[in-house]
Amino acid sequence: MLKLRRLDNMDIVVNDFGAMVDFYRDVLGLPLHPHGYEPDKGWAMFMCGDVDLVLLSVPDADRAERRRTANYAEDPAGVHSFAAQVDDIDEAIAALDEHGIEWAGATNVYGAGEFLEEIPGDDFDGIWYRFRSFYDPEGNVMHICEVHPPAGFDRGAAVED
Repeated sequence: MLKLRRLDNMDIVVNDFGAMVDFYRDVLGLPLHPHGYEPDKGWAMFMCGDVDLVLLSVPDADRAERRRTANYAEDPAGVHSFAAQVDDIDEAIAALDEHGIEWAGATNVYGAGEFLEEIPGDDFDGIWYRFRSFYDPEGNVMHICEVHPPAGFDRGAAVED
């Protein structure tokens, strides 16, 4: 049986390479990979934890139908968005506000497969998130999220069928 080790990279085809590099580097604070920046070739790789984010410049590419909401139930099937984990979502929101980020919605709480009305108490059995959705300069939906795993959570453990 095939066993994937981890998600390695995520590629985004972009129209305005310079603006997108500036955004991911200067606004989101992602460092450029030491061997992954070839602006003359329209290629930039950013390091984001264990996953690399790659921007590929295609200035004349047609824009595909994009997911435009924070609520996946309102969008067509396909990749909806991607999320980056932060330690403190309130600090991250304040930092992004300083850059005039366009927010796609309010801060939400999500756990056990549904949106929650409030932050769970200590008796909540499962992982939950506080997150807020926003748009990058080309309209891709992103989230910043604060992750709250249950006590003893092991990211490396798999669910058995």
